[in-house]
Order: sequence, then C-alpha cells, then structure tokens
Amino acid sequence: MLHPSPQHIPAPFQWYDLLSRALHWEGLCNFSLSLSLSLSPEVLIFGGDILNFAGDALLALWKVERSQLSDIITLALKCSLSIQEEYGVRETEVGLELRVKIGLSAGHISKVVVGDNRHQYFLVIGRAVDEVRLAQNLANASEVILSPNCWELCNRNMIEVEKIKNERAVKVRYIKNVPGFNIDDFFERCIKYLQYFPANNPGEFFRFLCSCDLMADGYFPLPRSIDDNQPLEYLSELRPVTIVFVNLQFDESANTLHLCKAIQDASAKISGIIYAFHGKINKVFMFDKGCTYLCVFGLPGDKQADESTHALDSAFKIFGFCSTMLMKIKLVSIAVTSGPVFCGVVGHRVRHEYTVIGQKVNLAARMMMHYPGLRSCVALLVPELQQNP
Repeated sequence: MLHPSPQHIPAPFQWYDLLSRALHWEGLCNFSLSLSLSLSPEVLIFGGDILNFAGDALLALWKVERSQLSDIITLALKCSLSIQEEYGVRETEVGLELRVKIGLSAGHISKVVVGDNRHQYFLVIGRAVDEVRLAQNLANASEVILSPNCWELCNRNMIEVEKIKNERAVKVRYIKNVPGFNIDDFFERCIKYLQYFPANNPGEFFRFLCSCDLMADGYFPLPRSIDDNQPLEYLSELRPVTIVFVNLQFDESANTLHLCKAIQDASAKISGIIYAFHGKINKVFMFDKGCTYLCVFGLPGDKQADESTHALDSAFKIFGFCSTMLMKIKLVSIAVTSGPVFCGVVGHRVRHEYTVIGQKVNLAARMMMHYPGLRSCVALLVPELQQNP
C-alpha cells in the first residue's frame, strides 16, 4: 500500500559511544532507553513525529506543504539545536561520554505499508530519506548537518553554516539573531502549518499528545499488553534470543514502485519463513543502510527448542528467495547472532515500540554490513547447527 505524501522534513538523531570497547553493554542499553525517552518529547513539542527507533538512532518527521518548507526547516533546526544543547554530550552511569549527531533533509517521501494478514509494517522511502541518511553519515559527534536539498530550500538569512569539503551538504553553526525576527510570531505561524497542533492553546500541546495518536495506523508490532496499559517497566527484561538481520540493497535504477513491490514481496516471504519457527519481524526500516529487516526468534511466548538452528535455516531460505526473486535487487546480506539482549519498550509514552537492544544486536548489524552479499553467523552458533542438522 503506497501513500504519496506532501513535502516532509526527515531528521535522524543518532547517539554513539566514543569509547565503545570500554562500555558494559547493559549500561549502553539503559542509557539508550533513557535518551530515547528524553528525545521523543523534544521532537513532539516542536511539532515533529517519531517514525522509527532503530537501536542507537531515531527518525523524526515534520509534514508540511511546499510553501511552508522554509519555516518548518527552521523549526526542525531549532529542535535539533535544542537537543544538541540539552543532550548532545551525556555521561553514562558507567562513566562513558556519549554524543548525539543529527542530519536534516527536506522533500517528497512515500509512506508504505507492507506485510500480510498477520502483521503489517510502516516505513518511508524516497529521495528525502536517502539524503537524510547521507547527511547524518557526514555528521560528527555533536553536529547538525543539512542535506543539499534542505540547504537549497531553507531560509539562508536565518542560518549560519560552515561548508564541508567536497560536499554540497553544510554543517550548521547556529541560527542567526536577525533584526525584526519575532520568535513568538514565528512559532504561531508554524503552529498554523501543523494541522494536528492545537493552535488555540499551544501550551496544551503536550497534554494533547498524551491523549491521542498522531500516527494512529497501528502498524507497529507492539505486544497486546502495551495496549492494555500495563506498566512499561514490566515488559522489559534481559532475555536470550536469536537475531537475524536481513539487508536488501537495490539497483540505482529502481523507482518507487519497484521498491514498494520488492519490499512487499520480501516482507511476505520473510514473515512466512520465520513464522513457522515462531520468529517475528521486529521492525522494517529504510533510513539506514538500505532496506533492513530485524527478525527475532525467542521473544516472550515464542521460545522454541533448536532456536538458532531454525534461524540459520530461515536465513538460507530468505537469502535464496531475495537474491533471485526480487525486482531490481543488487545485494542481499544476512547476519545471525544469538545471546542475551534487552527486550522491552523504548521511547515515550505517546511514541514507543517494542524492540531488542544489546551487544548481540549490534554485532549482527555490523556483520550484515561488513560482509555484503553473504550469510554470516557467529562461531558459537555452528556447534548447535552441527548437533541439530
């Protein structure tokens, strides 16, 4: 299902440990959860919405018309600078310093719903999504980067930037104090652009957010217990699971319809393969490293014997299908790991999702990208596969 959309401003916020080898992974999980909880209301208060949580990253979006882009880019930039000022450098409880880096882009996107009758997943694709990923990759710790298209469309009189060598993207230094600029008038104007923002009483915006759902499509695969208002801390645990990361990279000639068809076919096939072994697609996202599926075996209520064997068997079947049957496919990479991870809810009360975070998740993601076009697994899984042919 494809929903062509008006102009959007995607913004990924990503936090990194600067001394990752010295960090106990449980401390990173706790800090990532705390930071996602803090960043979510910042985005929402500035009129944005949360599209994805992806481990150490968050994708936000502002929906506007073409004539409003200049002002809303400034608004999103104010949000980004506010986040950098408040959360850009943080000390973890284990004494490690983490920093945030941010990229901004602007333009058209397409909102896509994929899946089958059992589960559906929401994602966004388009040039603006590609550009925001590239902008974020150009950012160093504590920086905000504007993509080339975002820089073209923004109000340049308001923004002081620094050029990046051999790049069309720019690094933001600060928002200028322009004579005659009235911040109250600016925010009132932006409020009128954001249709879901209660313009008659801006002070009640956050209360409004807590009582409704700006993206009430229900495509996120959350446990039923979340909807039953169980305390979120009761849904969080350290749990042994098996992680399967699937990454699809498409030919540059692929257009939006090609991508939609390929992602739908891949989603239906992957879901069908892993569902037989009680595996679940935890999330599908496009804003980082192509189209990526995070699949998990062993979530609450789905623990099975020979879990790792089933995951590896599924990985071979998925690789075979995706490599040969998808339109415009260029590269398929799959990685499998197994071990204890944090399973629980991340985000804010009005924007949250159930996910997995931990060392084994990060390892699978790195293996997927470092061994392109291959199926890879950690050595600890091999003995189990040999014992359970």
